[in-house]
Amino acid sequence: MSSTLATLELQYFRAVSLYRRRSYEPCVDLCNTLLQAGHENHVQMFATSGREEIAMESQTQQTEHTANLQRIGPRQRQRRRDLEAVGGVATPSIMPTWLMESVWQLKMRALTQRVYLDDLEVDDAADEVTEEVEFERIATAARPGSSIKTAFQPRPSTSQRRPVGHSSARSSDGRISNSARPSSAMARPGTAFSRPGSSALGARPSSRCGTASRVRATSAAAFNVGDATANLYQASRLNPTIYADRETIVKALFQFLFYHEADVQKAYSLCQAVMQGIVMDTQRVQRAQGAQGALATPTDAGRTDWWWQQQLGRCLLALHYPRRAEPCLQQSLAAFPHPDTYLLLSRLYQRLRQPERALLLIGQAVERHPFDVVYRLEQARIHEAMSQQEDALQLYRLAAKLQPINVEALASIAVGYFYDNNPEMSLMYYRRILSLGVHTAELYCNIALCCLYGGQIDLVLPCFQRALLMATQPEQKADIWYNLSFVAVTSGDFNLARRCLQLCLTSDARDGAALNNLAVLAAHSGDIMGAKSYLNAAKDMLPEAVEVVANLQFMDLHYKL
Repeated sequence: MSSTLATLELQYFRAVSLYRRRSYEPCVDLCNTLLQAGHENHVQMFATSGREEIAMESQTQQTEHTANLQRIGPRQRQRRRDLEAVGGVATPSIMPTWLMESVWQLKMRALTQRVYLDDLEVDDAADEVTEEVEFERIATAARPGSSIKTAFQPRPSTSQRRPVGHSSARSSDGRISNSARPSSAMARPGTAFSRPGSSALGARPSSRCGTASRVRATSAAAFNVGDATANLYQASRLNPTIYADRETIVKALFQFLFYHEADVQKAYSLCQAVMQGIVMDTQRVQRAQGAQGALATPTDAGRTDWWWQQQLGRCLLALHYPRRAEPCLQQSLAAFPHPDTYLLLSRLYQRLRQPERALLLIGQAVERHPFDVVYRLEQARIHEAMSQQEDALQLYRLAAKLQPINVEALASIAVGYFYDNNPEMSLMYYRRILSLGVHTAELYCNIALCCLYGGQIDLVLPCFQRALLMATQPEQKADIWYNLSFVAVTSGDFNLARRCLQLCLTSDARDGAALNNLAVLAAHSGDIMGAKSYLNAAKDMLPEAVEVVANLQFMDLHYKL
């Protein structure tokens, strides 16, 4: 039996080694094998509560040291729990309970890292259409000027390419939308490249979920296809109060619920249960010290775990309760000034339409850590959201000086040079990003645009070809074909331009800018009815686009149909 236990422990340590090497899929497969073995032998997990287990361990330890002071060795907890009535002989199961719990925790961590997304890099505060939480997706709109969804803003004779409700005719980075310049073309640059705590270049496996498209959070369940143990541990049936007092697994369970299962409500219930337990422990200590009714001492205040206060505020922000999240985050910040707490509070104030207060908060963080790039980038994003492009560009340059390999800063500086009609300098920064190992369809498309406006015509089509080969999402392909239509117009090939715009609509039928430009090309070729049809469709997609309205008025004035 000892050899069998040793074999199971060896398999467990192999799974741990795979997890440390970020081989999450083999780690999950090995954990599934161990969990299936434990389930077949009816191993019960969490048979006792955390406090009972701690009390049992302390009692057992005291009994061992008082009964035989000369015997010091490992305690066999499982043997005492599995005593049977037959002759008082201990018959341990094939897999001990502690090993079963450890394997389950390791599997949760591996699944969480498999689809982990830094929610601080996701800016969904700009979604003014609805405040309803969308739990079905992992990623939402990225910050202005750095999203691959809006990496290619409207070109000449266009307004906004996607309907955005009642917003003004500006691009996502605050610039006037009648420009032909690209955006930063980086898929949330800062998540995997410049954010502390995230992976470095190429560190995460290529199978990591994308962060630009609307990926359904429930698609994480697809990783459990063929997993015989998937139906044994269902997150929707977990009772948070059972695991709240188990300090060894409760944090891993929260991250599993929040990031992998996308069950924010269940994660919030777990945070509440943990905080209630902390309050009860504090009151118990106060009663033991005879300090009933007295204020909490600094040591008691430190026990109100700042990490759980932060996660409580994070869940409330995800549930769109910023007012209720503010005191939680402020208490967490008072207990421990963690960078994520500053950033969460900054996002909270921006959601409440208080960017000046967010700037003041980040300014306090900058005073404490003047060389931290994270705070400088957050300041630049706030200025950019306030349409203060010069201040934002200065902060991005400062961030690039502090961290020369920061992709977000380099991409934003390249955008600034491009909008200032300096495509050569922009191309230099994009090539710098390319040398860092970043290869995306958006980056190659922006390099092609820089080459087009910089006069390097021989590099335009090869870069667009590379971008098309690397494009995987329909919106990416639509943006690339849309930009290719301008290359055709520049060369005077209107038939090729029309074909590119039709391919753009094939990838994204709701592209109002492509419909508007097709109307212009149709009117140029004499197809007035087709042009009017395209303009009406473009107006349905972009009801407030200035160019579409002006073109319709021109058609009604000069062409009586």
